[in-house]
Amino acid sequence: MTINEKMEEISEALDFLEGLEKIEYVVDMSKKSTGLPADKKNEQSKIRGCMSETWVVVSGSTDAIHIAADSEAQIVKGMLYLLAESINGHGRDEVLSLDEQNILNKLGLGGSITNRRMNGFASAVLKIKEDVQNL
Repeated sequence: MTINEKMEEISEALDFLEGLEKIEYVVDMSKKSTGLPADKKNEQSKIRGCMSETWVVVSGSTDAIHIAADSEAQIVKGMLYLLAESINGHGRDEVLSLDEQNILNKLGLGGSITNRRMNGFASAVLKIKEDVQNL
């Protein structure tokens, strides 16, 4: 299954939810995230442009990317968990082809998240893509 197909699957699950129910779902997803250990929450992994303290670590190989993330904001942590579920195990080229401005729409969250959070999320995707290029 491609990244886009995984995002479409998540979007279909969210289609049944309205308004605050979508936000509650994202917060529930944050509880599934293992987060990051304290030593991984550093300047190198920190997301610039995010309202809350947020970190992303990219590992793996060009054939199988793995991202792990954490945030002080449960909504952001949940959104990053859904992104990781979509990306993990996929190759470099597929990850680099993602459109950071359109990911939340693909996940079915476009109209549910504030513009500030959308911008912060786009910053996280840009950081992931930058780190993937450096693998």
